[in-house]
Amino acid sequence: MGSKTIVSLLFHVIIIISITLTGAEVCYNTGNFTANSTYAKNRDLVLRSLASNVTANGGFYNTTIGLGNDTVYGLVLCMASPSAENCSSCVNYAIQTLMAGCPNQKEAISWGGNPLPCIVRYANRYFFGSLETSPTSAYYNEGILDATFRQFEQFWSGLGETVKNASTGSSRLMPAVETADLPSTQKIYVFMQCTPDVSPSNCSVCLQESVDYYKSCCYGNQGGLVLKPNCVFRWEIYTYYDLFPQVTSPPPSPSPSPSPSPSPSPSSPPFVISSPPPTNTTIRKGRLTSFSILKLFHLFYGFQFQLL
Repeated sequence: MGSKTIVSLLFHVIIIISITLTGAEVCYNTGNFTANSTYAKNRDLVLRSLASNVTANGGFYNTTIGLGNDTVYGLVLCMASPSAENCSSCVNYAIQTLMAGCPNQKEAISWGGNPLPCIVRYANRYFFGSLETSPTSAYYNEGILDATFRQFEQFWSGLGETVKNASTGSSRLMPAVETADLPSTQKIYVFMQCTPDVSPSNCSVCLQESVDYYKSCCYGNQGGLVLKPNCVFRWEIYTYYDLFPQVTSPPPSPSPSPSPSPSPSPSSPPFVISSPPPTNTTIRKGRLTSFSILKLFHLFYGFQFQLL
């Protein structure tokens, strides 16, 4: 058992080292196409159509091109209320990474990330309006939260209201953003958004699963990010996406005065991947800057690959 467990853990370490977070994308292992085939041409047409129509349609657009087995379905969503310029930049970047990282896969998804998040996906099956909670990519910041843990738990338990606001808002193209106060003048900044094609109830399911997923893997770290095909959840102790200057923070909950905590860095801290990729997908991109082997061993204890 010992040797198999060590091999399993080392295999996870190898996966971690190969993942970078410069723009997360997933290539599905559900079939391939050949270069210059009809499907390849339709895939390229779909991606071009997404890029050229997304800003004119308010940041969300889907399209279908082709017939029979050569049909390609595509969807794009610019998140975090970006300008037309930032929306186009994110979509073009996501398409470039998809075509480079998933050159012949019949289905793939990218969450962009440059300069803002955007979902770009295509497939050889109809997926519009359907809730899909996997694959899931989760990342966390390496710093440990200095706040009183009881106060952090109060914030976390209140995320259900943010999920409700995100899933039932008057405009499904607008993200839900909120702040919460922590000791020593720190604040928490929360961002949630779903693709507008899913129902409010399915949006709520997607976001709640994202919150629960983060808690199961990364609770207590200084922020993180969970990406699913139909929703994105992020929280940090610094502002991001230019979403928060206009947000008024609610009154802080009374709590004992803790020792002062250091101010957050203005730049984003490094992300660490929280879990191995699903068995039916291949994650191609992201970035690790530093890590502890002991932390990785602890993180993946209990997860094993069967080496054939």
